[in-house]
Amino acid sequence: MKRWLIAGVLLSCITSVLQAKDLFVVGLSVDSAAEVRTPYDNVDDMFDALTNEGMQKVVPAYTDMSAASAALYVRGLPAEASYAAGSTTLRFRVPSLGIDESFTGTSRDDSKKLFEDYVKHNGNDILTRMLHELARVSPVDPVAGNPSSLMAQMGAQDFSVAMSDAGGNGPGGLGTIGLAFQRYSLGGFDTNVTTLPLGYSFDIGNGYRLQLSTPIYRVDTQDTVSYGGSIGAALRVPLSSAWVLTPALRFGAVGSADQGAAAGMFSGSLTSRYVWSLGGMDLGMTNQVGMYQSRSVNIGDYDADYDLSNRSLKNGFDLNGELGDTFLGKGAHWQAWIIDTRFYGDELYANSWQEYGVAVGTRVQAGQLVYDNLQLGLSYTHGENDVSGVKLNVGYRF
Repeated sequence: MKRWLIAGVLLSCITSVLQAKDLFVVGLSVDSAAEVRTPYDNVDDMFDALTNEGMQKVVPAYTDMSAASAALYVRGLPAEASYAAGSTTLRFRVPSLGIDESFTGTSRDDSKKLFEDYVKHNGNDILTRMLHELARVSPVDPVAGNPSSLMAQMGAQDFSVAMSDAGGNGPGGLGTIGLAFQRYSLGGFDTNVTTLPLGYSFDIGNGYRLQLSTPIYRVDTQDTVSYGGSIGAALRVPLSSAWVLTPALRFGAVGSADQGAAAGMFSGSLTSRYVWSLGGMDLGMTNQVGMYQSRSVNIGDYDADYDLSNRSLKNGFDLNGELGDTFLGKGAHWQAWIIDTRFYGDELYANSWQEYGVAVGTRVQAGQLVYDNLQLGLSYTHGENDVSGVKLNVGYRF
């Protein structure tokens, strides 16, 4: 666990000429010879490639006395690791962050160990600065900066809870289970997300409902895997028959051994939903303001912290109507929506995107309580910096 975290940040580097669509690439030059570029499946394999043995596999002429320069590509952060001829000193640079550090041990492997210890103790905030920068430059960072990230998923979950909330009053609770598949192209990298949303809500009187939700998800990007999830509580506060406010608090976490990333995150949001009746259709407007703060995660001797502080605005309109007689039976309805998402604060790879979707489902009334029972939806997302994707989801409430 310790090793993949440190490897994920200390190797996060590339020169601007490296354009290969691989998450991990080493461009190794020995004794000023032509650069040899090699892609790797994960950060551990890339880390192993920078040992004496690993460099000899790529360039057989390499010795521990050779001049060696490695341009590294790890999720988009430019930097360089190098040894001068006949020297054991490891020089590590990240030009965009002003990082330029040297480590001298009794051997090159010993110098690498000194560097690892330096990062482990977050010398000069090097670990935090590099993780923070990855959220800005990496199209596929698992913590923030794209629709598949933890920050985005947490905000989307609270927005969805408020937008699809049960209306009316009624005793007892409602359980929720679903399954969602998303496929994105993020800066040219193919990303698949599988989400299992779980939830439960119950009436606490006068139209107030407490809603608990725990979505868990898996993200596959190229040959890497991330796992994440969150737990949140939201309170439905009816101001009138048409207007509902939903404050929510949530904590989430995500980690990827392959990408060398891990973080926790707290969020708070307030969502307003107003519905106008237009004859046989309903027009809904949902507006959310959210705040997000990353938290450090302890991995063995390492304390990883992205040090992110962001705010978000999500604004959506949806139109709902009855389907009439269909195979879905009585109470079937359709819904179409558009949702705009924007992040502010610390700069992220993608700060905004828009979602366009349609869904069909069934609606059930139990006493005074009305809720969506079964829903099947399809949506398309498009955002800045070459972000796009589709989502297919099914949800069931009981």
